[in-house]
Amino acid sequence: MKATVQKCVRSPRHSKEALNRLNQAIQQLKTEVSSAQSQPREPEKAKDVEALRDVASSGAKGKLAWLEAALQRAKQEMARQLREYQELMIVKLGLDFEIATYRRLLEGEEQRLCLGLGAGSAGK
Repeated sequence: MKATVQKCVRSPRHSKEALNRLNQAIQQLKTEVSSAQSQPREPEKAKDVEALRDVASSGAKGKLAWLEAALQRAKQEMARQLREYQELMIVKLGLDFEIATYRRLLEGEEQRLCLGLGAGSAGK
C-alpha cells in the first residue's frame, strides 16, 4: 500500500512537469505562428514566401493542436491520479483508525490480564 501511495504522489509531480513542458512548447509554437504571419513580404518572392509561410503556419498549427490535446489528456490523467490518491488516503485513514481501535482493545486486555494475574498471586 505504501508503494502505491508513493507512486500516486510521484505521478502528479511528473504530470505537472510534463504539463509545464507542454505549455512551453505551446507558447513557442504560438510565437512561431505569429512571427510567420507578421514577416514582411518581398514583391519578387511573394509567392514562394507565401507558400512557405502557409506550410510553416499549418504545420505549427497542427503541432499546436496536438500539444493542446496532449495537455488536456495530461490534465485529465492528473485529475484521475488525484482522485485515486484521495481514495487511498481515505482507506489509509480508515485503516489507521481501525489499528488504533485494536491497539486500545489490546492494551485494555493486557491491563485486565495483568490485574487478574496480580490478584491471583496475592491470594496464594
